[in-house]
Amino acid sequence: MLDCQPTNTIYLVYKQKDITMNDSPAVMQDFVFGALESDANTLDAQRRQWSGLRHMHAIDPLDPQPGQPVTLTVTVGRDAAVDHVAAYVTVDGSIPEGSRGQASNGFTVDFQRTATLWQPLYWDYAEIWQGVIPAQLDGVFVRYLIEGWHSAYPHPLPFSQRGRGAGGEGESSSPPTSLWANELRIDGTSEPATLYGYSVDRFETPAWAREAIVYQIFLDRFAPVESRWLEPEEMEVFHGGTLRGVIDHLDYIASLGVTTVWLTPIFKTGSYHGYDTIDYFEVDPRFGDKADLLELVQGAHARGLRVLLDFVANHSSDQFAPFQAALHDRDSVYRSWFSFGSQYDHGYRCFFTAATMPQFDHDDPGARGYLLDAARYWLREFGVDGYRLDYAAGPSHDFWSAFGRACKEETPDCWLFGEVTRGSDWLRTYTGRLDGCLDFSFVRQIRLLCAPGKAAAPLGSFAAFLDRTQHFFPASYTRPAFIDNHDMNRLLWSVGGDKGLLRLAAGLLMAFGSSPILYYGTEVGLGQPRAKGHYREEARHPMLWGDAQDRQLLGWFRDLIAFRRAHPALVYGPVTTHLLDDASGLWLAERAWQGDHVLIAVNNGTHPHRIALPQGAFVDAAAHQETGEIELAARSIRLLAMVR
Repeated sequence: MLDCQPTNTIYLVYKQKDITMNDSPAVMQDFVFGALESDANTLDAQRRQWSGLRHMHAIDPLDPQPGQPVTLTVTVGRDAAVDHVAAYVTVDGSIPEGSRGQASNGFTVDFQRTATLWQPLYWDYAEIWQGVIPAQLDGVFVRYLIEGWHSAYPHPLPFSQRGRGAGGEGESSSPPTSLWANELRIDGTSEPATLYGYSVDRFETPAWAREAIVYQIFLDRFAPVESRWLEPEEMEVFHGGTLRGVIDHLDYIASLGVTTVWLTPIFKTGSYHGYDTIDYFEVDPRFGDKADLLELVQGAHARGLRVLLDFVANHSSDQFAPFQAALHDRDSVYRSWFSFGSQYDHGYRCFFTAATMPQFDHDDPGARGYLLDAARYWLREFGVDGYRLDYAAGPSHDFWSAFGRACKEETPDCWLFGEVTRGSDWLRTYTGRLDGCLDFSFVRQIRLLCAPGKAAAPLGSFAAFLDRTQHFFPASYTRPAFIDNHDMNRLLWSVGGDKGLLRLAAGLLMAFGSSPILYYGTEVGLGQPRAKGHYREEARHPMLWGDAQDRQLLGWFRDLIAFRRAHPALVYGPVTTHLLDDASGLWLAERAWQGDHVLIAVNNGTHPHRIALPQGAFVDAAAHQETGEIELAARSIRLLAMVR
């Protein structure tokens, strides 16, 4: 039962919770993890996105530099009749406060209505309002709240007149998270308006990150482990992979030609996967110790490899000592690190429904300070090169602005990218806060294109996707791409064990993917025996070693990776199409950069085809020289560099 006392004032609240969508049978049965494919749910989310008062982190420029004013944009939906919108802004790091256009600290920015739109999503009008935060000096951290109100409504209005349209992004049956009130009261607890923020600085995405080829290691399943299929009842327990096992195989990793190693969480944990951290300053003893980590990082650096750690800032384990203190003592200093209340199913806010993963209150100074200190610690003391940030859609953009700044101040060339299972419009809002986000849209396109049989998507759609992606994101924004990972069925299983289709997908990844990621074992033919079960463990079987490896496939991957590294056109060059025939499944594309020219010849049809090359001599990844015409096998790809 809601106990709400609405007034005529709206505070903007936008909870960053991914919508878990059902797989769309018409699109893809085996793609899991992310709000990417259900038309019905996407439409519902869009309707709610245009309801109430929304900011959506819409700032221009996306990455404010010193001396640049910043324009804030707000959309006002059909259920939010306002005649004033204002932002309360601070530049000293404090939390801003204000009401009805008067700032209690900092200063006020007044918005102007700049456009009125017809919104067919709900068959009514919507408005665009904008305000400008003045230019700031280098090093300033800007924070702001946004409020809207109507001057003709001096008295409280019944909740029933306003509906639930201003709610956050949770499921439609959830309580609304934004109402005609300066705060929402649910069962006696108060949920404040959303705090926004950005850092004014000159930090940049490191150049090495754009050229990176990443090898993802699921630590417990890499080495030393027995190369076998695990039974379902074995999937959720430890199987012995360690940091020492990675150290012992650094030469193998380096021989692949990759440039970067990403380790799944190594911190003290209660689970084999590590995504429920008990202590952010300790290595789990089942994985090794700090000396092992230091040796691993130094050994990797000596081989020209960089090391990324997986960092879970959204939530901890329920065995995390501060949470235990907060849970059992209402007066604990750690109580404010988390959100407690009867509106939560377990009495506290957690990662979706996982009671073992309580979610931090990232606006709390103590919780935020702890997480930032932990991130600095591993950069400073062990020389790690950056972080893959788990469930980055959970914490606020204000938090990630502070997190990114803290890491860059410690190690300016560290690489920070988030896991955000959302569309490109949302991913782009992390510009300047993080160096980029994982590209879930790319893996979706690859799986549609490399579907078995005759169900493959047209090449023209993929070519258009690549072109539009390059125009949509800033050049500095990294979008680490992949064809599978630990949260979805392995690509080899999805294509029915067809290693030809695996080669096609991997070739497209190396030809067009931003900072490509190779999931451990893909290079030697590791698949899975079953479709994913109630969770995602089927993509996490032990690494294949020794005679269990497909050595021919391994050699092919080494050649492909070496080709990618030898040709900067595959990193920086725009995509130009010379031939595209969806009827036959043929595509000849080119990427060129500073004298480096690479052709990508694709046959996604079910029959072999010949394709004419431009004038000149070309050499492929296997060092075969070609001129004139080449023959492409069905469902295949070849990369060919022009001989200079």
